[in-house]
Amino acid sequence: MSGQAKIKTLSLFSGAGGLDIGFSQAGYEVVGCVEIEPAYCQTLQANSGKGKLLRHAEVNCVDIKEFDPAPYVGVGIECVIGGPPCQTFSAAGRRSGGVLGTIDARGRLFESYCRILKAIRPKVFVFENVYGLPGANGGQPWREICKAFSSLGYSLRAEVVDSADYGVAQHRERLIIVGYLAGVPDFEFPEPTHGPDSSTGLPLVSVYDAISDLQDDAEPYHEFDGLYGHLLSLVPEGLNYSFFTREMGYPKPFFAWRSKFHDFLYKVDQCAPARTIKAQPGKFTGPFHWKNRHFSVQELKRLQSFPDDYEIVGKYGKAVEQIGNSVPPRLAYVIAQSVREQLLRGRTDLTFPVRPAGFESTFRKRQRERTNHYKDVAKAEVAKRFSNVVSIETALVNRSEEYFVRYRGNFTKHFSSSMEEGDLGDVSYAVKERREGANVHIDVGLASVRAKSVKEISIDISGLSKYLIDVDTLECKARISTLDDLFRVWSIIEAVLIKGSQFYTLIDIYGHYANRGDTVRVITSIKARSKSALMRAIEYFGQSSSAGIFMTQEDVAQELKMDQSEVPDLVAELRSLRWDVRTPKTHPTIRQKAILCTYPFPLLSGKAQLERKVDLS
Repeated sequence: MSGQAKIKTLSLFSGAGGLDIGFSQAGYEVVGCVEIEPAYCQTLQANSGKGKLLRHAEVNCVDIKEFDPAPYVGVGIECVIGGPPCQTFSAAGRRSGGVLGTIDARGRLFESYCRILKAIRPKVFVFENVYGLPGANGGQPWREICKAFSSLGYSLRAEVVDSADYGVAQHRERLIIVGYLAGVPDFEFPEPTHGPDSSTGLPLVSVYDAISDLQDDAEPYHEFDGLYGHLLSLVPEGLNYSFFTREMGYPKPFFAWRSKFHDFLYKVDQCAPARTIKAQPGKFTGPFHWKNRHFSVQELKRLQSFPDDYEIVGKYGKAVEQIGNSVPPRLAYVIAQSVREQLLRGRTDLTFPVRPAGFESTFRKRQRERTNHYKDVAKAEVAKRFSNVVSIETALVNRSEEYFVRYRGNFTKHFSSSMEEGDLGDVSYAVKERREGANVHIDVGLASVRAKSVKEISIDISGLSKYLIDVDTLECKARISTLDDLFRVWSIIEAVLIKGSQFYTLIDIYGHYANRGDTVRVITSIKARSKSALMRAIEYFGQSSSAGIFMTQEDVAQELKMDQSEVPDLVAELRSLRWDVRTPKTHPTIRQKAILCTYPFPLLSGKAQLERKVDLS
């Protein structure tokens, strides 16, 4: 690179600087960064200036739609890099509310990208995004984005790559688009630098390879706290919560199959690359260290291939977010070097050879092989831990009991064998529970108030035997005063189902709404002389066949025999009763005029903050 002018580069959607690091390491001069998030801009500022990696970078903390590229026009910028936020095309977006693609404002940020390309006219641009972009919404957003770039005179090369194949200690699939103007030589993607698809003979970089010098051999194994914390120490390396499912052979399951996302209780295999690091993990979301703890920021930087001396500004959660949202700098370096040598500073002896004719990546095939491998690991571990147990069976008996449940609010309850006087504000229910083999019958009635009008509710659940050892069906008959009581009826049902099992919540049994099949089925009916729209909605969404699917507001209005203009207010009422009904107002990734009710029952955990997302403006 000596004797050659630096390649002036403008970075868009810079984040914490993952792309910028890789391009700077490859000899590019990042002269400007554009990023909207102040916390990320602080990280970019901390790493720019004299003696820093981003020495010449001017940090523009501004919305890309308001960014004026004029100061960067005519100053010799040859390359533009960056990729807009990916939530509208991502798998996580699909699971939380659906893929909006270019319908959502965030999905149209490529237009700002094109506006800046048109003004600056760099020879080359590098655009990265989630691997699911080409297939999102039938490919329509992908075609629109490609057409927009092509209309500016750029030829395009695009590939989905796995970062692990390029020396990163983490499997992370990203879509990379390289665009170049006419007159610039054609571009070919470099072949993998590591793993079975490479010609180097270098193995994939494992977690331990990346962080071994940061480890203390004397560090004890940790005990993790919280509802599921004690299970972490039982998870074999490379596995997650699914280790505790019947499908993996666990004799007495803690979870239904696909009841959680794959990162839940995920513990890395230290001898292999980690799964993708998430930007906003929950308490029980991995990757976890093999000694049963979260990774440190320094360790996560290594797994994402950040330089040790690159400063991530912010407390732990914000640092993890920035790392998890970044492009791995090592992958960025390989792409940057290939762009440099093929398109901008031509040379024949390439640092990274291009993919040979007929090259076909095997990372998806290897992904399936890893899945099968860890299934074998799980089965072997179960066989070792339960060597004398083929399956656990409970003798099915006929029995009955009566008890009372007193509630203070929704989340504090007390069971007793006799009616107890409670404080003002307490509500008590009389419960008769009868078991006939694998069938459970529950009768719930109000014990603490004398209602003027009583509503009768029936809830029928079937298909439980796949996960619960001694229960297949549950039939609940409840008499309630108001629909507020329905939440507590479901809370009683949950308590009955998890009693005697190793499950912790109803959702653990039912399965996550985005992943479940139709194993557990729910039917809800309300007996009343006349039914309000709210009652009809609870009946409708209280069917498992109506939950977990997207519907138009028009369809919902038709099903519930109401005017479409009344639907938003109905949604607010349902959410006030803790039914997780989602619309574009509550979840921005929901498609316009769509509705999703995630479960056929209310959210029973006090940690589920439905009110926080409601926006009726």
